[in-house]
Amino acid sequence: MAVSVETLPTLESDESVRARRQQRTIGLAIFAALSVGALVAAHDVPDWMDSGIQKWAQDRYKWSVVNRQSSKIFTWVFNPIADVLTWAVENTESLLLALRWPGVVALVGVIGWRTGGMRAAIAGAVALFGVGVIADWDLAMRTLAIMIVAVVIALLIGIPLGILTSRSDRVERVVRVLLDTAQVMPIFVYFSPATLFFGIQFPPAVVVTVIYALPPAVRLTNLGLRQVPVVVNEVGESFGATTLQQLFKVQLPMARRTILLGLNQVIMMAFAVVVLASLLGTGDLGREVLAALQKLEVGKAFAAGLGIVLMAVALDRISTGEKSKRHSRLATKLPTVSSRTAAMIAVAVPVLTVVVARLFDASVFPTSLHYDLATVIDDAVQWVQDNLRKGVPVIGGTQAISDFITMHLLDPLRDFLLWLPWLLVIVLAALAGWLSKGWRLSVTIALCLGLIATMGYDNKTLLWDRAMDTLSQVLVAIFISIAIALPLGMWAGRSDRVERALRPFLDGAQVLPQFVYLLPVVFLFSIGRAAGVVACVIYAVPPCIRLTSLGMREVPFAPREAAISFGATGRQEMRNVQLPLARKAILLGINQTMMMVLATVIIAALIGAGGLGLLAYRATAKAQIDFGLGTAGGLSIVLLAIMLDRLTQAWGTRSDNDRGA
Repeated sequence: MAVSVETLPTLESDESVRARRQQRTIGLAIFAALSVGALVAAHDVPDWMDSGIQKWAQDRYKWSVVNRQSSKIFTWVFNPIADVLTWAVENTESLLLALRWPGVVALVGVIGWRTGGMRAAIAGAVALFGVGVIADWDLAMRTLAIMIVAVVIALLIGIPLGILTSRSDRVERVVRVLLDTAQVMPIFVYFSPATLFFGIQFPPAVVVTVIYALPPAVRLTNLGLRQVPVVVNEVGESFGATTLQQLFKVQLPMARRTILLGLNQVIMMAFAVVVLASLLGTGDLGREVLAALQKLEVGKAFAAGLGIVLMAVALDRISTGEKSKRHSRLATKLPTVSSRTAAMIAVAVPVLTVVVARLFDASVFPTSLHYDLATVIDDAVQWVQDNLRKGVPVIGGTQAISDFITMHLLDPLRDFLLWLPWLLVIVLAALAGWLSKGWRLSVTIALCLGLIATMGYDNKTLLWDRAMDTLSQVLVAIFISIAIALPLGMWAGRSDRVERALRPFLDGAQVLPQFVYLLPVVFLFSIGRAAGVVACVIYAVPPCIRLTSLGMREVPFAPREAAISFGATGRQEMRNVQLPLARKAILLGINQTMMMVLATVIIAALIGAGGLGLLAYRATAKAQIDFGLGTAGGLSIVLLAIMLDRLTQAWGTRSDNDRGA
């Protein structure tokens, strides 16, 4: 019997549906067989699977210590780089101290005036002055010196690399993979290799900060140059401009605002990591924060941490490169100042301030201006312990919240993951990858977890168990973050008033370094895994709120109007139209939340969260003994990050054909 042409598409569609069902059935059968095999296999990771990575890494570290002054790889490459970085930081610090504190404040104010107007000048100068009021000025200048050197190097590498990527799509694809990898890895992961190659103190701190702060410089330079209108480029070519002339006289000036935004983001990223880099022995203000946290001296940690935040605010204000509308209106009413006069004022004010400061020997920040914030915070902590830890109506207090998170969420999930045979955990995770994106993702997840299983022991405890502990904290923090962020994001997506109310919180959350979120947690909760989860939630909620709201607001009005015209209520329209169409943006927010949780849960080891973060920290603090263990822990963190990142990205990009294909 002949088949009409019109029926062929239907027959082909039915055939593809049957093929997918057959593939799904075969896949489920394979995973069922693997699960049975996993149940029969040994419960714990067998000893023969130990890859020996810990011993290998510890031997490499010992070799580097013994041969640092004799091996050519050090004497010709790494030692000269370390010497240059040490020289740069020490001389930058000496220059800042030679300017005296009034000179540094005046210099920041002048830069703010030239880049963002009078408001930026005042905000930057006041914020930097506040650093001396509440924190140690000399230690703050050391932190600032490390940050300045790292930012300059990041810009010297990032801007040319951004120019190169803007001119070649192939180079952009390669560089994008490297930048994505650099941003996915938690900060602690960089410490072990940096210590291996550059030793301790300033060089590894600068290298780690550069690696972490480099991506925004490359990305935003590339974006700014690609956004230059084609017409402008054609005008330059029509006047016979060479490639370099067009770059420096047309494209870079047109992309100035985007590149300055990149500078601002580089500074913020540098501040986020320079504090943790103090673990490498820099002896700066960040070390004060971390040492105080370890001793539970909350007031001292809070004062030093707030000093770093004020430095970040000062540099954030003067590096935006945008003058407010109010400043522009005010400038039109004032006498015009030529660029030459403005430049002379910009040079004269700091110079005169330094001269006066040296005449009056203002080398040390006056103790009369110092405010003992640590005592105030310690008194507040005591009040919290007496009034908020216990006995609060309804919720019971912060201790009750901490106990609930630990006993009813963290402990059961960790115990369940440890109760499952290790091979069954891998099979179930691979099944989730297969259902999300197919066999390639399934194999990637299985390889990541399989490699974690080969990392060996921490004394008599498997690193697999440490990884499951960290994974349980990540999953609980993600669950709580999404439970808070999704309703708020949906509410903000449908209400301008709610969005305006949340915007200051969301904007402020992006400026603060990660370690800052540990301070209020220690303030309110006792140290431990629950406190680490709370810190992760505070840090990870904003991107999910922002992207959920953005996704809902970008849904076209036409389908919403059609639903309303058919009599849909507000909830029905949101549930059946807005949320499905905003799915990709929401899942991207969940992906970002997951990555921020993983980054913060590693840092939370400083307040007793334990897990893999503790191993990475021990490798930095006791490299002579635990470098190999920390290397294995750091690799496990990277593998967990890759697995979770690929899985959540697959949720945001999969189609119906990908499910179980």
